[in-house]
Amino acid sequence: MNQWLQVKMAQRHNGKLFNSAGLFKGSSFAKICTVKKLTLFILTCLLFTAGYSQQDATAGTIDKIRQIPAFSVVKVPDSIVFTNDQLQKNKPVVLMFFNPDCDHCQKEVKELLAHKNELKELQIVMLSALPYQLIKAFYNEYKIASMPNITMGQDENFVLGSIYQPARYPSLYIYEAAGTLAKVFAGNAGVAALLDAVK
Repeated sequence: MNQWLQVKMAQRHNGKLFNSAGLFKGSSFAKICTVKKLTLFILTCLLFTAGYSQQDATAGTIDKIRQIPAFSVVKVPDSIVFTNDQLQKNKPVVLMFFNPDCDHCQKEVKELLAHKNELKELQIVMLSALPYQLIKAFYNEYKIASMPNITMGQDENFVLGSIYQPARYPSLYIYEAAGTLAKVFAGNAGVAALLDAVK
């Protein structure tokens, strides 16, 4: 394109000149491309930052829960306070965060109850931050009393949950007999996996 034609086209388009791709600088197409690139860059930065934040949070959480932290929950069905000091020494512990209306939690509990004998050496502490009456209704509906090694309680104000930061429900934290964290399951674990974790 000769110089005279470029000048005429520039005048015709309010002084906007063609860029090297043959598009007018400042055209709506060029602006859209620039906005898209900027948006992609910002999203990439946010994802990168979120990824590092998640790694740091997870590492920090694991450090806090290598041993069972001190806790106090309201036990179902008698509303008595239950603390970590009441756990039996030298016996594996499973802390299970659940929600009564969670299908996966219900499935996990049914499996636990179906294998009472295999699990009788485990101390299972089931915790939910939902209202006490909902937890109690779950306790009664699933006949949790038939498995005496399960303690169910309300984690009021999500105090213990804020330490563990469960990713989903159920989330199970398995501690070996010596009291050290052996395994974490985010989602259904199953009886075989629980028993394998405390061997």
